[in-house]
Amino acid sequence: MGELQKKLDKIQKEFETSYAEIMAFLEDRYCWKCPMRTSRTQSRCGEVHAGRVLQESVEEGTHSHLKNLKIPEAEIEALLLRIMKKKIKRQGGKQRENTFIFKVHSKQSPDLRPGTYLQVKINPRRLKPGEEILISPEPLENPVLGSVALITGFPFIIVPVQKFFHEGNFWYVEVENNRIIPLESVFAVLLKNLKQGNSLLD
Repeated sequence: MGELQKKLDKIQKEFETSYAEIMAFLEDRYCWKCPMRTSRTQSRCGEVHAGRVLQESVEEGTHSHLKNLKIPEAEIEALLLRIMKKKIKRQGGKQRENTFIFKVHSKQSPDLRPGTYLQVKINPRRLKPGEEILISPEPLENPVLGSVALITGFPFIIVPVQKFFHEGNFWYVEVENNRIIPLESVFAVLLKNLKQGNSLLD
């Protein structure tokens, strides 16, 4: 691990330099003419933007390298989500199966009216053919854990599970149109569409 740590320390230094260079570039090209320039030391918008683009570059570089290794797209998504799960676990997140009720927001689902209440199960460990699940309408450019996507308001569609299977070191779900996604991409399992007056809403 000694050699690996040396390599990681070197990469960290390179990132520190890159972050500073991006900040300087933003200041030179954009920040001086931004309407928020007088309050940017409070809003820290430049620091946020620099951090975001740098992090996205790392993620895109990882994705590109895995793609060059001829790894299937569904497996790449599963790998990237596994990395996210490990980061959450390292900081104390449990990511257990959990059932709760949430309110569908405007434009979140083409299948449901805004204000609809759903009882769902997040972080499912297993799925059965025929169960209805909430997933992203289209593959996301940058994978997001399904439970996180649901809670943060990502759009979703409701589809039945066609097949649930294990391949390599990952679990996958096949849905309509032969679309295959990692289990971790599933927003939630739909348990009930709750009508007004349901005792669970009291």
